[in-house]
Amino acid sequence: MPTRSAFRFDPKAIVGSFAIGVVFVVLFTWMNGGTLGAPVFPLLAMVSGFILAGIGYGYLSEGETVMEPALAAVLVAVAAYFIIDALGLKAFDPLVNDGSFTYVMVISFLNGLILTFGGAWAGETLQRTYAGSGEPTLAWGWIMTGTILGFAISLFLINAVIWLLGLLAGPFAALKPGNAWIMLFIVFLGLQATGYVCAFRSPGDTSYEAAIAGLITLVLLIDVFVLSLQGETRILTYGRMVLVLIIGIIASLVGGYIGERVQAQAEGAR
Repeated sequence: MPTRSAFRFDPKAIVGSFAIGVVFVVLFTWMNGGTLGAPVFPLLAMVSGFILAGIGYGYLSEGETVMEPALAAVLVAVAAYFIIDALGLKAFDPLVNDGSFTYVMVISFLNGLILTFGGAWAGETLQRTYAGSGEPTLAWGWIMTGTILGFAISLFLINAVIWLLGLLAGPFAALKPGNAWIMLFIVFLGLQATGYVCAFRSPGDTSYEAAIAGLITLVLLIDVFVLSLQGETRILTYGRMVLVLIIGIIASLVGGYIGERVQAQAEGAR
């Protein structure tokens, strides 16, 4: 059975996944980006290219991948951004004209990052990594469970805080810069609780699963805020996105660690 290791960089898989990802991300974007007048479909096509990058990494890598497909996705995103920008595709003219091209690309690449993990799982399945090895090192069922719980709990808490602050200080009080720390604290609580529940209820060590589920949940929450704010970049800035991602992943790991310790104590007491 493959050893459980968070980072195990495979140069061949990184280069292969990078090449596959750049080719398909750029190709899918270019195919309709030069003729359509709106960016929606080219962006969706672009994001789907990251799935193929993940499949390439999972298929080419030796043993089971865990966190390392994220590196390939980041490299693909950086290269694809400059290539797509240089192509000057017609579909992105509205974004370029209103100055939101880079912002929208960053959001799209974040979604591509989490889709890369799904592609990596598919690549491992095609490679038959899990065949005859018993349970896989990475419990994808618990990743999905953590993502569902994290998304639901975080949205509930955020919605409750927005409602409460709205009653006390006006309908848009939660979105004011001075209240940003409250929203960050709520995100921390939601993902910490999710990491705890997943780690406590799942058999074995699921700390990696908690981190991946936390990352996926955070990107979904960013998508929700981008859609609800209708592209208002002054509220969800780059700095705040980075802060949310860092705090959320730490919260997932902290919750997972506490859940694992409590689980061990409960099993030891039996």
